[in-house]
Amino acid sequence: MVPLALCGGPQVRPRPYAPWPSPSTATRKALIAAHDSGIWWQDGASAAEELEAWLTAEFGHPAVAVSNGTTALELALAALGIGRGDEVLVAATTFLSSATAVSHCGAQPVPVDVTADSLTLDPEAAAVAVTSRTRAVICVHLAGHPADLTGIRQLAERHRLAVVEDAAHALTAAWDGTRIGTVSDATTLSFQAAKLLPGGDGGAVILRDEDTARRVRMQANCGRERGSGTYDHALIGTNARIHPLAAALVMAQTGWYPQAQQTRAHHHQALGDALAKQVEKGLLVGPVPQATVHDHYAVLLRVPGRLAERAITAGTLATALDAEGVPAKPLFPPWQSVPAYRDDDRARSAHTPHAAQAALGTVAVPHHVLLDPHTPEQITAALAKTVAGADDLADWQDQHHNAPGGPA
Repeated sequence: MVPLALCGGPQVRPRPYAPWPSPSTATRKALIAAHDSGIWWQDGASAAEELEAWLTAEFGHPAVAVSNGTTALELALAALGIGRGDEVLVAATTFLSSATAVSHCGAQPVPVDVTADSLTLDPEAAAVAVTSRTRAVICVHLAGHPADLTGIRQLAERHRLAVVEDAAHALTAAWDGTRIGTVSDATTLSFQAAKLLPGGDGGAVILRDEDTARRVRMQANCGRERGSGTYDHALIGTNARIHPLAAALVMAQTGWYPQAQQTRAHHHQALGDALAKQVEKGLLVGPVPQATVHDHYAVLLRVPGRLAERAITAGTLATALDAEGVPAKPLFPPWQSVPAYRDDDRARSAHTPHAAQAALGTVAVPHHVLLDPHTPEQITAALAKTVAGADDLADWQDQHHNAPGGPA
């Protein structure tokens, strides 16, 4: 048996993957053009407005570009009137911002368990969590997999809830033919450096109607109209404008996105087939049949059965894969379990077993790995190698501790 790289053996992939973000001639030209325009803030005629126009055309609803994805969530909730005394249902498996955005609005985030097959919000679990104070639900399109928009919309209609889609991990995903961002009250995007359309940072809010979009636009511009240089602050807002250079970077990559999405999907399918033949069936999380379009923001891998039998965690498996040359992290812990919510009895008391199991038993590999044609065979080889070295990996785990991480 070939020794694990973690234990001094050779790597499955000794050559590093191409970097992400990936600088190109197009991104360089876009930055130079934005620089030479002399318009270095979002004043009404910058690259930021070009990005908003593109997003509006893509989703068929008004879009507002903002400073980052976290701020996008906060602005969306505030524009929908969410505040003190309200409760908002939030998928338990997500980056912390999905919950802290609710807290920043003065409302109470309530963890809701996810489904075992897609790790996105479970509408049935959400229905159980509804109280007389519930005002909204935040569903997360985790790792590019669309949440159950049909079930979530039905829940929202029954209980008169606003629906916010956290699409930091997605752009074109669709559930049963319905594209994300087209049917809910608000959808938020992220253009942070790790994302599918990286701008270094940045985000956007897609709104159902122009009145709400205007409110978000003003909130993000210190409470006044876009481009205003006077002291006509009609709202108590904040400074959440996107930088035009970030917007220019995002726009420079939009034309390439469809090809990249197709490449990720093709290699994800090939990986699933190879894993089923050479390692174990069912190791990939999703997509479920109703996911008619998947953005593949990350490859989510379940810990193989032989490793799970040895109580090997996702943290240990991620470390082993990383040593083999395949970048990996364990998936998010349930957000209510992090220290920031230590004193939040309402959140900490929530029962989210699927989210807890996902944190212990799921590894995330970043999306840019799927752009490499050798990825299916190399991830399969790396997993097969760790399964064969289960005894050595178990011994290694006994001697080390792995801190949780996840695909932000």
